[in-house]
Amino acid sequence: MGHKVNTVDGKGGDVDLSAVRTFTKEYRVPAGKASTYMVTRLPVACTAIAVRAYRAGGTGGTVNAQRNGGDMLAENLATATDSWTGWTHLQNATFAAGDTLSMVTAAPAGSPAEVIVQVDFRVNP
Repeated sequence: MGHKVNTVDGKGGDVDLSAVRTFTKEYRVPAGKASTYMVTRLPVACTAIAVRAYRAGGTGGTVNAQRNGGDMLAENLATATDSWTGWTHLQNATFAAGDTLSMVTAAPAGSPAEVIVQVDFRVNP
């Protein structure tokens, strides 16, 4: 069942809210910097469903994501040159509204041009 929506331009339409809502947060890590980077404060209760990473150029580099300072991956995720890697078996993945998400990079050997860490979320009902 849809809900009637009226937009600011006066057009109306139906919106299907029955589907599971998902969203993604990503962070571009400064090249060659091993550290923890605060990404965001989650505004709604949600569950992380995947952590993914992309490395442009270079070699080496591992990443992790954290919920309130606790690792979401049991082991750091190794990046691969010019491709996405990912893991869906997460720990510490249920976020309450107001919890924080941070990204951790380690061993950025080989001077990658860029590392992107992405976390996919499902909004909790």
